Amino acid sequence: MKNELVFHFNSIYAPVFSTEKRYIDIWGGRGRGGSHFGTDYFLYLITQPAYFRGYFVRQVLADVRDSLFRDFKDRIDENPTLNIEDFHIQENSMRIVYMPTGNTILAKGVSKDGSRTAKMKSLAGATHVLIEECDELGESDFDQLDLSLRTVKAERVQIIRLFNPPSKKHWIWRDYNLIDSEEKEGFYKAEPKSDSDVLAVWSVYQNNLKNLQASTIKKFESFKLSNPEYYYNQVRGLISEGAKGRIYSGWKPITEEEYNNLDLPKVYGLDFGYSEDPNALVEIKYGKDYRYVKELLYETGLDNLELAKRMHALGIDEKCLIIADTGNGGDLRIAEIRRGFEGHPELKFNIASAIKGHGSVNFGINKVKSCKMFAVESSVNLWNEVREYIWLLDADKNPTDQPKDKDNHLMDAIRYVELAKGTRF
Repeated sequence: MKNELVFHFNSIYAPVFSTEKRYIDIWGGRGRGGSHFGTDYFLYLITQPAYFRGYFVRQVLADVRDSLFRDFKDRIDENPTLNIEDFHIQENSMRIVYMPTGNTILAKGVSKDGSRTAKMKSLAGATHVLIEECDELGESDFDQLDLSLRTVKAERVQIIRLFNPPSKKHWIWRDYNLIDSEEKEGFYKAEPKSDSDVLAVWSVYQNNLKNLQASTIKKFESFKLSNPEYYYNQVRGLISEGAKGRIYSGWKPITEEEYNNLDLPKVYGLDFGYSEDPNALVEIKYGKDYRYVKELLYETGLDNLELAKRMHALGIDEKCLIIADTGNGGDLRIAEIRRGFEGHPELKFNIASAIKGHGSVNFGINKVKSCKMFAVESSVNLWNEVREYIWLLDADKNPTDQPKDKDNHLMDAIRYVELAKGTRF
């Protein structure tokens, strides 16, 4: 007599087995077991009598082999009630057939080589699609995939999306309402909109403790102090204001009126623009541990004379101190602006060079992070950089200690000022 097949699932995923929703989002923090459930669910479906044709999907097809395809084979090995000989597995094409039912799993990539988009037109007959790292897909790529799904052999087609929470501007949240998290200010929870076709199963590693080693749990918790941004986003599964690995968080908005009413000393930070990069200028009012920042300029294509005219129009004169970047020829620009411009006696500025050197970037970032930061709410580019200035990520998508040289023009200007405090002023 043939053994009855037995599967064991975490009870948190029970709604998946009865939902009629088209999109099933398995998301949250790291260590929650989302990929394990996804592949085990596909293993369950392929062995059932009902017609099933599933697809493993990643942004790049080659990535399926070392993730979903490998994990699925692990799920077979882990289940003692299954007979491996009942599966016909084609390693090259990553095609899997369960011979007792004829049900099939195939693999697809959204892009052919990581850059060129492949047309998703061969998914006819699919009943289920399992997308790992779904947040890596562009919105148009996902919509194209979604539209390619059609079958008359099943009552419904379902797309299972696995992801850790991307920033709040990501397209995946179009089906959700974002709600302020009570756990940490500046982060959000997400709930599907009432009219959406989404079932969301959110979980964190605490829902999967029996499958985690104590050392893994200890590592997760260590991020709470060493990298709070990463902890609340990637471990606690909350939605960040900005990108993964944000360098700055916890900045508070103030109105321009509140800023103007602050009777505090002030200094200016300037990051020179070249080619497509903007000239970025900030005004910073400072107390003992407080910094109040206002964006004054964020404009490309300005030579030194035009830049000087902009600064003069903003009310900056030779009584004001400007700390400016020296890199990429910045020292020459500083010298010309300090010298003045023939025929423009009004364009006189007290401009000093930023303190630079080995380790100065990280040291300056840490100095800024040690302050209580406020920014004028109407400083659009400034707030964008607060959200998007990130650490470079390693191969495992963990933040390194090296900042990414992008979305940092105003951030650099602020850092120049902070490094100069105590030396230049």
